[in-house]
Amino acid sequence: MTDFRRAQEQSHPTKTNTVLLGVILLLVLIISLQVWLLTAGLNTALGGDRSIVWPAFQASLVLFLAGAASLRYLPRPIRAVAARPVAESFPDAALAWRTLAISAVSLTLAFAVWFMWSAIAIKLPDAGFRISPGQRFWLTATPVILGSILRIPYGIFVSRFGSRRTLAAVTLLLLVPCIGTGIAVQDPSTPFGVLLFWSAVTGIAGANFATSMAVVTLWFPKSKQGSALGINGLGNLGVTVAQFLVPIVIVAGLFGAIGGGSLSLRLKAGGTQDVWLQNAAFVWIPVILLCTAAVWFGTRDFPMKPKTIASQLDVARDLHTWTISALYFLTFGCFVAMGASLPLIIQSVFADAPGGAPNPFLYAPFAPLVATLMRPAGGWAADRFGAGRMTAIAIGVMAVGGFSLTRFLRPESFDGFFATILVICAASGFGNGSVFKIIPTVNPREAGAVIGIVSCVGAFGGFFPPLFLGWCIERFGSPAWAYTAMAVVALGALAVNGWFYQREGSPTRC
Repeated sequence: MTDFRRAQEQSHPTKTNTVLLGVILLLVLIISLQVWLLTAGLNTALGGDRSIVWPAFQASLVLFLAGAASLRYLPRPIRAVAARPVAESFPDAALAWRTLAISAVSLTLAFAVWFMWSAIAIKLPDAGFRISPGQRFWLTATPVILGSILRIPYGIFVSRFGSRRTLAAVTLLLLVPCIGTGIAVQDPSTPFGVLLFWSAVTGIAGANFATSMAVVTLWFPKSKQGSALGINGLGNLGVTVAQFLVPIVIVAGLFGAIGGGSLSLRLKAGGTQDVWLQNAAFVWIPVILLCTAAVWFGTRDFPMKPKTIASQLDVARDLHTWTISALYFLTFGCFVAMGASLPLIIQSVFADAPGGAPNPFLYAPFAPLVATLMRPAGGWAADRFGAGRMTAIAIGVMAVGGFSLTRFLRPESFDGFFATILVICAASGFGNGSVFKIIPTVNPREAGAVIGIVSCVGAFGGFFPPLFLGWCIERFGSPAWAYTAMAVVALGALAVNGWFYQREGSPTRC
């Protein structure tokens, strides 16, 4: 407390109530303007006057900043007291950081394998496979579904069988979908059911996320877990690696006669090209073997008493498991939806943009990339300034961004639209890192089991929102309703986070 503030309270003790009343009135004004902003967004989504949105946003932002600045004048019994950091022992620092590095690389590999079907399915019709557009969707969506469900047991296995053995086993298991997929896509007569089976098996790669995060959690003290989990989350870059590498490797006979023959791919411009679709799966096999060896020889099992699977499933009865899952559903699902739907939205909304339609594939990769790079920053900030506070900032930016997107859904507004998308993705990635910091803070003993459930729900957050975006475009000709719905859900998540993880006096404030 400043000398001025102390002197003010001593000479005018009744002013404390006056200041408190003023702050409360300011908060009421902020809430009122948020309702105004919500009404403006819904009005725009219905095709009404757009001019109301921008003044509502600007006024709301000004009052929000004024409210944040006034918090320092709250009375001491109400104002949050800065927590003093507690020194924690970190005896195995070198081993912990080495484990983190190996885990991050292994997770990058797992994400690349998980999303290899998104690159393969695009080429199948032109390579002679008789599948419909709807079947291609299922080939790309099925790995997401299975990868989400399996995250629950994959997070539990770490506490049951040990960190090194579990991470090595799930990494080596990636050979199964790679070998099976590589064999299946060599023959255009392969039935769709067989392709769908290997697409489903590929989902085990997505489940590796829960194992990897649970392993990292064990080795780091609480004060560094946000940063460590954020760095490990860079494994999401595997999606970008797969998107860039697969189109390159399928046009070269990398493995000679061992890798199988080529197929003839019909080109849109006419003519054909030899392709080796199996390379999209086979190219990961040497990396899988190297990563498995690195896990086995470069890490060791965390010293802990094995836990039964049944005992860890008790976390499903904990309310915080599901509140954190809801927060992660929003932050993870948001950036996946933004990235997955961006090419379609650019094509449908900005086809008549002045100067020509933007190239969707030039802009789309930046959305998930920005979100992934912001994840370590979110974890570090959660360690430094508090996970609840950082999560609130991330979700708040997402809410304002969702309402603001309805302002830029016109052909001439692409620059503002894309800039807002990047801000939302950056906030969602930042929130991903801060949300995972909450888990070991709230439930340090069963963090692995909680991570399994939270990451499972979050992965479904990457499945359903893109479907809703596509439905809105098909039904209304615009994604405005979907963006408005995202902003409303973000406001609800902001309230949940504030009550459980920010509120003064909450036992889980962090």
